[in-house]
Amino acid sequence: MKHPAEEIVEFNQQILRIEQREIGLLNQEELDLTNKCLKEEIVEFNEAHDTMDLVGCVDAMVDLIYFATGVMYKLGLTDEQIKKCQAAVHQANMTKIRGPKPGRETGNAADAIKPEGWVSPEERIAEILGG
Repeated sequence: MKHPAEEIVEFNQQILRIEQREIGLLNQEELDLTNKCLKEEIVEFNEAHDTMDLVGCVDAMVDLIYFATGVMYKLGLTDEQIKKCQAAVHQANMTKIRGPKPGRETGNAADAIKPEGWVSPEERIAEILGG
């Protein structure tokens, strides 16, 4: 079974016909489309949630992940770099602690905060990207 990053890169290459690129930012047209697609999925999630459509909620969240991963590919990342960046963020997140983030207090909903000395994954991501 392929990792989701591999499947999404395959979709971008075979269906969208987007070849592997040099690492860099999106052009304005791609940025605009990316924002539109991501916002559409958030709207779909909220609409599904409002109508108590669990399947629709899950579909919208998977689509968000799919789009977001596709954006990383369009930024020039290979599937291996995407996997390594995801792992770096996961490792950093696993050092957080449960607690309310100031300004984002949610009552009983679970949230996590950065403890004293927390290390951002950005340095590791820069290494993965070759920068």
